[in-house]
Amino acid sequence: MPMQPEMSVKEEVRVTNGKFRLLSLYGDVAASGRARWAVSAIARVAGPDWQTTSETWKIDSLNVSQPIRQMITNDAANADAILIAAGSLEPALLQWLDSLETRNRPVPGLLIGLIGDDETTTVDLSLVVKPLIHGAQKMGWNFIWHWMGEDAMSDADWLTAHVQDLLAGKSAANDGMIFC
Repeated sequence: MPMQPEMSVKEEVRVTNGKFRLLSLYGDVAASGRARWAVSAIARVAGPDWQTTSETWKIDSLNVSQPIRQMITNDAANADAILIAAGSLEPALLQWLDSLETRNRPVPGLLIGLIGDDETTTVDLSLVVKPLIHGAQKMGWNFIWHWMGEDAMSDADWLTAHVQDLLAGKSAANDGMIFC
């Protein structure tokens, strides 16, 4: 009986911690650039061990139609982090944030505010930051914000620790779960 050659097959399987979902809402073209910068910084922190996905919407999209608004709301329901980049907060955004429900999550999400722009030098922060704090508290999420004035995108250290904490919480929550 002829002998079969011995075959050795090596498969490399990359184990990931799971999915990390981001939702970005931006006010204008400049805010869109700041949002893209933050999403890239977050993806770098997450690294290859997380399948990072991002949905991006212009804040004005909340006013287009109820089906579009519902799509954005569904994206928010699935997001681990919501990033809002705007020079000011529009009423439609504030109403939408107020409509978001608390979800049963093993780890609180993270609401990130990228507030202001290069041209704005003063703003009443109570009109901008407090509604975001309220939205985060209502959802049971953590909240961080950063003023996006001149040179704000030169350093993402203010963001890194918070994203690492969220990912560590998600990773710990994933321990013991079986993925098929």
